[in-house]
Amino acid sequence: MKKFMIASAAAALLVSAGAANAEILNIDAPYVSVLGGWSSHPALALGAGHAGVDSGYNAGARVGAYLSGLPGVSLDADYFHNSGDYIGPNVSHSSDSYMADLTYHLPTSTPWSLYGGGGIGAVTTSVDGSQYGDSTVFGWQLLGGAEYRLNDKTAMFAEYRYQNAHNANLDSVANVGNTSNSLSVGVKFNL
Repeated sequence: MKKFMIASAAAALLVSAGAANAEILNIDAPYVSVLGGWSSHPALALGAGHAGVDSGYNAGARVGAYLSGLPGVSLDADYFHNSGDYIGPNVSHSSDSYMADLTYHLPTSTPWSLYGGGGIGAVTTSVDGSQYGDSTVFGWQLLGGAEYRLNDKTAMFAEYRYQNAHNANLDSVANVGNTSNSLSVGVKFNL
């Protein structure tokens, strides 16, 4: 519970710092995005051992805005879910993350752009089956992708996300490590 409080406080601090500086940074160009795709969880820690996890899926959404005082930089709140089945022990794995992200968008003179950034927040790790439970701990992520602007209001994007959250203590097993690699495609709507 203590780690959840620390993670929540860190995410709230990042978001509130951006909000407090809204007058200075001139938050502009709000947007929402939805995304989904494929996830991989290489050698997830499950207690004292490591177990492989079959490829799974991901889905998520975010809401954010560009910071006109910092050209090319956006601040967003991000929800992300990913899931997969452990190979062998009849256990499934999923996680839900709530992150605050800062992202830099490389401007180009074409409809294409590249972006990269990272975030911190809370990650809830859950397992079901012969082992079970859930726990929320501090997590972080790195993300990057390419975006194609269809018009002034809509863009499509492809994104890679590396997410990391460790030392989740579940009801039936301790020290579950949650590392994932995710490829997603999505749509972004400028408001």
